[in-house]
Amino acid sequence: MAAEYRQEVLNVVLAQLLEERGLISSPESIIKLATVGQRRVPDVIVSFQGLRTAIEGEVSDQPHAQTRALQSARKRVEEGIAHIGVAVVYPEVLRKPTFARLKSELGASALEIAIVTESHETGFASGSIDYLENALRSAFDRLVQEDVVAHAVAALDAGIERFASTIVAKDGIMGKLAETLGIGEPVEEDLSVEGE
Repeated sequence: MAAEYRQEVLNVVLAQLLEERGLISSPESIIKLATVGQRRVPDVIVSFQGLRTAIEGEVSDQPHAQTRALQSARKRVEEGIAHIGVAVVYPEVLRKPTFARLKSELGASALEIAIVTESHETGFASGSIDYLENALRSAFDRLVQEDVVAHAVAALDAGIERFASTIVAKDGIMGKLAETLGIGEPVEEDLSVEGE
């Protein structure tokens, strides 16, 4: 009887395929995370464009495979273990090939893939490794853009704060600024109606 592969094996083979494409580095980086009273299954942590990326897989013949893979990927991001979580559901047929054929069969398979970042989560979509590559690049671009915007907002905030704290101490500035902006003491207006 042929060996049946667990999702951890499939995760490592997927990481190897991604490394062969030059997409990631260090697919051999498998870390074991301990929890109180039990050992969690190993995660595959790789580097994608300098960001820690966790590959969390399940096989489609397992109950609630999508939910479990997505929860695991989400948890890795929430715990700060990874910047990007990849939830993958492998087709059941990948449990059966010989090890020599596993990589080529996984490379040709349609996978169910979802991507999780701190600020965004895709739903599952069916796709090949090409789809996964595009989804990772998209997640990276989104993270970079959000980071650039966050830095710009922080710099603008700091500049406004610095300006405000500098002018508060200057004599006459507040009155002149209020006058320029059209803000100041409300002026009593004659509200009587003509002819009264």
